Amino acid sequence: MLARKYDNYAWEEQEYQEYREVQQPRQQTRIEADPYRRLRNRFMYFAVLVLATYLLSVVRSEAMVTYGSQLVSMRKLETQLINKNNELKIEVEQLKGPERIIGLAEQHLGMSVARNNIYVKALGKKNNMNSLAVAAK
Repeated sequence: MLARKYDNYAWEEQEYQEYREVQQPRQQTRIEADPYRRLRNRFMYFAVLVLATYLLSVVRSEAMVTYGSQLVSMRKLETQLINKNNELKIEVEQLKGPERIIGLAEQHLGMSVARNNIYVKALGKKNNMNSLAVAAK
């Protein structure tokens, strides 16, 4: 058998090398992990930025669709209101007509149209006031 002689120096150096081997991978891991961490952080910031931009565009397009549908419904309502307004104008003109007023006065109030006074608009220079002239029959 072969016998080896270890002195204290050799034994301490062997322990130091083992300790050094255990410590070196940790230091190398820290050095290598630092650039990857920065890259990972930058990628995460970029991903969050892209996601936020996408969500903003989705919310904006949804708002545009909502406003577009509201605009269409308001235009339909505007058309309906314009048509109703025209109908009401026609009805007002019919209600303001002299035939209707004469009919109501004769039926409900017992009035009749006076035939002895006729109102004529004077167009010539004979009438100094340039207003309505009254002629008696």
